[in-house]
Amino acid sequence: MDVVRQLILDKLEEKGLTMSEASLKIGKNHAYLQQFLKRGFPIELPEKSRIPLAELLGLSEDQLRGPSSKLPKREYVKNNPTPHESQVAGLDNRHKLIPNQQDAPGHMSAALLVGERDLPVFGIAQGGSGALIVTSEPVDYVVRPDPLLRVKDGYGIIVTGDSMDPVHKHGSTALVNPHIPWKTGDTCVFRSHADDGSVHVAIKEIRSATDDLWRVRQYNPAKDFTLRRSEWQICHVTVGNYFSR
Repeated sequence: MDVVRQLILDKLEEKGLTMSEASLKIGKNHAYLQQFLKRGFPIELPEKSRIPLAELLGLSEDQLRGPSSKLPKREYVKNNPTPHESQVAGLDNRHKLIPNQQDAPGHMSAALLVGERDLPVFGIAQGGSGALIVTSEPVDYVVRPDPLLRVKDGYGIIVTGDSMDPVHKHGSTALVNPHIPWKTGDTCVFRSHADDGSVHVAIKEIRSATDDLWRVRQYNPAKDFTLRRSEWQICHVTVGNYFSR
């Protein structure tokens, strides 16, 4: 656990507040701080949450910046830890970010997530004629991030290439909700199910659709084009992405 999250937990204990109570006091839903402290999402508190929380806990706003900010690293040591905290301190650090990831901006890291690893992540292989084929079985299972916390059949796809950078970067995991309807501007996973059982995939921004065509956009190189709906039968909306390493 990083310095900011540990400081918040210690201050909540000191003031006799639960995570739920503090969340409601800063104008958020009751699970907001639990998601931030225990599941690592968002990776950094936004200003509209950071300021009221700092006031509630009697801290300066700067003390709640990070872990992805460029501020100098801070050291925080709690005096007189409880017996339970002393025991926890002796556990392994498998959920900590490795040093070169602690300042990475913009994306939630799987290393910050804790809990059951049950979200399937599929890989992409290069097929004939340059087609991208989704692996038939998951290549990994990761902890569910907040956007897919209770989504049945949600999944992740490891992004290959930079055609959709910066929305989906090469090596990141695109998070997919197969149930929500698309709208113009959404980044979607288009799937083509072939007769031989293979599944081709394309991740593009959807612009519009007709009965016959998907009109889509990619960013690198920038261009608009169409996909035949008879060939690309499925359109699933992405709801975010994070790096698993």
